[in-house]
Amino acid sequence: MRLIFLRLSLAMAMQFLSPVNSALAVDTPDSTTVEVQPTAPAPSVLPPKMVNPLKAKSVTVKLKSAVVFKVENPEIWRGKVLNSKIAIFVAGGMNSAYETYPSLTLRKKGKTSISLTNGKKTYFLKLTVS
Repeated sequence: MRLIFLRLSLAMAMQFLSPVNSALAVDTPDSTTVEVQPTAPAPSVLPPKMVNPLKAKSVTVKLKSAVVFKVENPEIWRGKVLNSKIAIFVAGGMNSAYETYPSLTLRKKGKTSISLTNGKKTYFLKLTVS
């Protein structure tokens, strides 16, 4: 009696599983090839180069980057770029909820000079954008 019950249970289980397996088989592709996707695209912009103008005399940086001057009291620093076709000085200070350091926005490859002042002393740097 147990044997008959087991056989009937097995037959019923196979009937219920059979449509599910055939339905799944229709949706699956014939091959099991898996395509590997790249994990992350290459960055189109480089991170900024942090510079201490009190110590640096020259800065070399790539075009798709930026130069950030890490200084105390960033709001008092002013700067001038000799050739504004190569870079533009951006003043630092409070920007709504956060404070920014003074920086350079790079425009094209070349060499130029920069003067930075904190109101007491002026610092000169040479900039090379490659």
